[in-house]
Amino acid sequence: MTLRTLLFLSIISFFGSHLMGQEEKDSEFKIGLGASLFNIADYEWDYESANSNDIYITIDLNDKFRIEPSIGFVLSNYTESFSAGIGGFGKSTISDFNLLYGLRLGYNSNEILTVAPTVAGEYYFIKHFSIGCEVQLRGLIYEGELAAYTRSSLLVRFYF
Repeated sequence: MTLRTLLFLSIISFFGSHLMGQEEKDSEFKIGLGASLFNIADYEWDYESANSNDIYITIDLNDKFRIEPSIGFVLSNYTESFSAGIGGFGKSTISDFNLLYGLRLGYNSNEILTVAPTVAGEYYFIKHFSIGCEVQLRGLIYEGELAAYTRSSLLVRFYF
């Protein structure tokens, strides 16, 4: 938890000059970088390796659609694993709040395919910074077996 807190504070310090003033947000193409700070309810499946917090590359194509590739990895003395995925979302904007709805697809080094219908929301404090929450109903497919569970995450995004 200390490493996560240190990373979060470092990011805030780096972008601190942008956090002080209010700005108008626009609805044009923009790119951002996000991170899942922690998963509120993350249950491990028998075949899943150690959990990692995902890093997201947020690409808003316009004010109605977003794609979001993601990557995560774990390197330790006991395990090495990675995960990669992509999400596609429709967007509804209400003032400084975005409602997102769509699907995430993922694959990890244990050959587990993830399909997750997702609903999310994010609030823009300013043009370059948002905090959001995401709720998923995940389906995992491994060697013909299927498992399902829910997952929710707190996300922080910085936009360029």
